[in-house]
Amino acid sequence: MRRLQRRLYSLIPLVLSGYLLYTTAGEWALLLFPLALIGIHWHFFGMIFLIGTGIILVYKNIGGVLGLSIVALALLAVEMGQMDRERAPYEHYAVLALATFLSIPTYLLIYTISPFLPKLEVTAIAAGLVLALYLFTKTAGEG
Repeated sequence: MRRLQRRLYSLIPLVLSGYLLYTTAGEWALLLFPLALIGIHWHFFGMIFLIGTGIILVYKNIGGVLGLSIVALALLAVEMGQMDRERAPYEHYAVLALATFLSIPTYLLIYTISPFLPKLEVTAIAAGLVLALYLFTKTAGEG
């Protein structure tokens, strides 16, 4: 029973991501649902699901906080599926969720300062923040 319960953790962000994607992109999102379910169990198909989600978001011109939320939830679902298979401790789930949802305040920060900086510097700041977030998750996961 415990194993079945752990498998459900990755379904929560998947359902939320699927619902948001379906309500914004329409019937195109239905093509990704089988791939999303397989992507929870096999990481390779999860990455294909993420690429497909990105392509649909770009094609439908969905961006901003909504697009970022859809991608963050899809990434969270795929990575939580990987953690479910590895039976990761609950602290790792918390660090993953925190790191993923820190992308929204980071986006809002970059969006706020972007009118005051040239485009290249905004990209450099965004890349630096992503790198800092990656290093945070790596050090928090090891500690």
